[in-house]
Amino acid sequence: MAKNIKKNFINDATIELLSKFEILKNLAKDELRKLLRADETDYDIGIAKLIRYQPNEIVIREGDFDSWTFWIVKGNYKVIVGDSVITTISTPGDIFGEMSVLEGLPRTASVISMEEGICLGIDMSILGNINDDYIIHVITMGFKQKRLERINTTRTQLIQEKQDLDLKYVAMLKFEQKLKKQETEFVREKDSLAKREAEVARREAEVVMREAEMAMKEAEMIMRENKLSLKESAEMLNNNNGISRKLL
Repeated sequence: MAKNIKKNFINDATIELLSKFEILKNLAKDELRKLLRADETDYDIGIAKLIRYQPNEIVIREGDFDSWTFWIVKGNYKVIVGDSVITTISTPGDIFGEMSVLEGLPRTASVISMEEGICLGIDMSILGNINDDYIIHVITMGFKQKRLERINTTRTQLIQEKQDLDLKYVAMLKFEQKLKKQETEFVREKDSLAKREAEVARREAEVVMREAEMAMKEAEMIMRENKLSLKESAEMLNNNNGISRKLL
C-alpha cells in the first residue's frame, strides 16, 4: 500500500527538485515548503504529499473518482486502458491525472508503478485551504495551461492522423485506379487472346476442309485411274479375242 513520506524527507534537495517541475517552477522554495506544509507536525493533513509506491502498486484506478493529481519524482509507471498498456512514463516532473480532475470525470486509465517510485500528489479539492492566493493561482493556472497543451497536442495529433488518413485514402484511390487499369488491360488481353484463338480455330477448320477437299480429289483421281485401267483392260481383252478369231 502507498505510504506518505513524512516531512523529514522534505529537505532542501527535495524542494530543489520540485522547483524544476514545470507548473511549480514559478513558486519560490518557501512557497513550495508552504504547499507541502513542511513545517507542520501532522503531514497527513497536507494538501500536497510525497507518496512512495511499491512495484505493481496502483496509483490511479480506471473508473474511480478522486481529486488527486500527480507528478513523478522517481520511478517508472505504466498507463493501462482496459487490459492494454498504452504507454509508460518515467521522466521526473511528468504530470498525470490532471485531466479527469479538471473535467470532473472518472479516471480514463489506470496508472501502476513498475518499480519502487515516488510521486508528488496534490489534492485539488482542498487546494483552497492553503490560504495563499498566489500559490493557488500558480497551480490552477498551471493545470489549465497543461490542459490547453494537452488539448492542442490532441488536436495536432488528430490533424496529423487526418492528414495521414487523407494520404492513405489518396494512395488507395491511386491503387484502385491502377487495379482498374490493370483489370481493363487484362480484359483487353483476354479479348485479344479469344480473338486469336478464334482465328486459329478458323484456320484449323480451313485446313481440315482443304485436307478433306484434297482427299476427295485424290479419291476421284483414283476412281478415274481405276476406270481407265478397266477400260484399257477391256480393250486389250477385245483385241485379244479378235486376234484369236482370225487365227481360227
